[in-house]
Amino acid sequence: MVKRIFHFFVLLFLCLSVPIKAQNVKGTITTSEGFVLEGVNVSVVNQSKGTISDAKGLFSIDISANRKHDISFSFVGYKTQNISIPMLKRGQDYKLDIIMKEMGVSLKNIEIEDEKIRGNTFEKVDAKHVVTLPSVSGGVESLIKTLPGVNSSTELSSQYTVRGGNFDENLVYVNGIQVYRPFLIRSGQQEGLSFVNSDLVSSIHFSGGGYAARYGDKMSSVLDITYKNPKEFAASATISILGANLHVEGVNKSKKLSYLVGLRHKSNEYLLNSLETQGEYKPNFSDIQTYINYQISKRLSINTLFNYSRNKYQYIPANKTTRFGTISVPLELRIYFEGQEIDSYETFFNAYNLSYQPKENLKLDFTLSAFQTYESETFDILGQYWLSEVDNDLGSETFGESTFNIGVGSHLNHARNYLQATVYNVEHKGVYFKDDFEFRWGIKGQTENIKDEINEWTLIDSSDYSLPHPTDSIGIGIQNPKSFVLDESLRTSINLNSYRNTAYMQFNQKLGRFDLNSGIRTAYWSLNEEYLFSPRASLSYHPLWDKDIVFRFATGYYYQSPFYRELRDFNGRLNRNIKSQKSIHYVLGSDYNFKIWQRPFKLVTELYYKDITDLIPYEVENVRIRYYANNNAVGFAKGLDLRLNGEFVKGVDSWASISLLSTQANILDDSFVDDNGNTIEPGYYDRPTDQLVNFNLFFQDYLPKNPNFKMHLNLVYGSRLPLTAPGSYKGQYNFTIPNYKRVDIGFSAILKKEGQKTKRYNPFKFTKSTWISMEVFNLLDIDNTISFLWVKDTNGFQFGVPNRLTSRLINLKLHVEI
Repeated sequence: MVKRIFHFFVLLFLCLSVPIKAQNVKGTITTSEGFVLEGVNVSVVNQSKGTISDAKGLFSIDISANRKHDISFSFVGYKTQNISIPMLKRGQDYKLDIIMKEMGVSLKNIEIEDEKIRGNTFEKVDAKHVVTLPSVSGGVESLIKTLPGVNSSTELSSQYTVRGGNFDENLVYVNGIQVYRPFLIRSGQQEGLSFVNSDLVSSIHFSGGGYAARYGDKMSSVLDITYKNPKEFAASATISILGANLHVEGVNKSKKLSYLVGLRHKSNEYLLNSLETQGEYKPNFSDIQTYINYQISKRLSINTLFNYSRNKYQYIPANKTTRFGTISVPLELRIYFEGQEIDSYETFFNAYNLSYQPKENLKLDFTLSAFQTYESETFDILGQYWLSEVDNDLGSETFGESTFNIGVGSHLNHARNYLQATVYNVEHKGVYFKDDFEFRWGIKGQTENIKDEINEWTLIDSSDYSLPHPTDSIGIGIQNPKSFVLDESLRTSINLNSYRNTAYMQFNQKLGRFDLNSGIRTAYWSLNEEYLFSPRASLSYHPLWDKDIVFRFATGYYYQSPFYRELRDFNGRLNRNIKSQKSIHYVLGSDYNFKIWQRPFKLVTELYYKDITDLIPYEVENVRIRYYANNNAVGFAKGLDLRLNGEFVKGVDSWASISLLSTQANILDDSFVDDNGNTIEPGYYDRPTDQLVNFNLFFQDYLPKNPNFKMHLNLVYGSRLPLTAPGSYKGQYNFTIPNYKRVDIGFSAILKKEGQKTKRYNPFKFTKSTWISMEVFNLLDIDNTISFLWVKDTNGFQFGVPNRLTSRLINLKLHVEI
């Protein structure tokens, strides 16, 4: 019996050791002129198997034995061909060469899946959804916020956090050039237009971690934007209650010169008037952006990217009434304001790029760029508050009214802050590729000059009983110094000059069904004389399964060299010896294409862990980050991201994403002695971005009998965020910002469809396409909270009064394409 079992296992081992050769269909795809075609979509009809042809026009796809199959070949501008394959025996190969025939008109809604994107941690986002997504802030960033791992608990800002990082940890590239944002913005309502003009965008790629060596110097994410390369004249205009966009693109007669021009204007006055703080809001944000490319020869071209933005925010507050507390202890805060705030952010950006391709497999780029920002923040706002209890006795004649005053006080906020920053870059990048091998390299030099004048203070008046009588005073001019406390005072002048050098090398090699990407990035900063080395690698595997799935793993050493805000502490002092924050990423993911109801779907899953050292602790005030300017903490971020997208309704894309996150930090030198004389080591605390659950849904539908009428739904849920009350220890997050819940919905109607014949009296007959939409922001009218105002009662107890976001609003939008 034992002998038989032994023979069975020996036979089983021998069977498993014999390689099984799959049935393979392979060949070359060419045009009728004999040119090879790269990127042709090859798929088995009624199955999820698929591939694309390589640079030599070669393709290879495995099919099941002893069955007949139809293989489909499709490519934009060419007729789709379905070829029947006879039954193949196990292990048999079949050679099939295809000649693609051109079409008279271009095909619609054909997407060529980029295998390189599936093999790395980047996710491709369709730019066409920018204009249909119902969102207050609008733009590309609104789409990015719907992706897993991306969090944003305010609709007034285009900023976002990724996997436990903060707003400063995200890279943004436009045509391979890094772009910047203003420094002084401290709330979403002050924020103007983001750099990226969605009307000019051709493609959007986003990575939440584990990205390659050619992207660097930030710890969280990369947003890689590519602008259009126009082939003919086109234009579009969008007008809504929130502003207007206009863009024009085209080429000259010789087809050598192409241009993109975009103009935008935005005003948040309509939105801000729905806030609890009543007053006069006058925000005006405008910019102009151009991208011009000139093809000098077949191998040499030059292009320039230019942006000028002027953002002005004027605010004259009047009063604010907020009710908060609990059912048993309802409270009301009334504040009456005097004064105003005027902020201005003026930015310039210009880049010149020379692209030279000496050989078919070698490309060289040389870039010069400059960024300059002039920012001013000036305000004098006096707020006088009354904190009262609300009568909650249902039988009382004063039910729902303020009946008992428990605190009175005032505060005066003053600022005269001016900042000027100039950044110059000179950069060279190159790429060499041969067969399945790709080598990239780059080197960049950067100079920075920052001038910052800070004069800011906050004065609290205790009204002789609301606050304890302090001994501090702001000095001359105060008759009763005991009734005032100078809560915060910053007065400093900073002039910072430095330069940075960075370089990288990156290799990509395809090894059968494996795709390996590895590289190293180096950097040096003159201010702290720090040298950095950042090795990174990713490996993807496409198994030979019936299911179309790709597995990938990425890891790397990521640093964030301080720019300016990380250097400046709460008192305005610079720490010139501060080092870069560092993080090691571990990302394990999969990319699965499948079909349900004969419709395409994709499920992307990523499990990640980030180990962070030399961490600089910080606090968040709306979208303003205030650093402790010291590398005295360590931390981690771990979580799971899931995204399912596809045609939930036939013919239109929708998606849902969910993220689970835990991020904590430990300040290493934060022990203290309590009232009993015991030494307390607080240990790890939740970081300000520790949002356990984040869910986003973008869903589209249309009337079955009239697809010209569509519905677009954007649903967001973010769980609580930790918050520290003033006077508390950094790790004592004894307060939380409530869950962020929001539903925006849009209804659109196509007035003129592309290619549609119209009647003579139709006012849109001269347009390519036209549609109108009505958007309802915050459909359920949920009171979301962005931050808290802290006040005290007569007993010295501190209350957090919520600063709430926008209420329900309606927006009308008209979009025209020519």
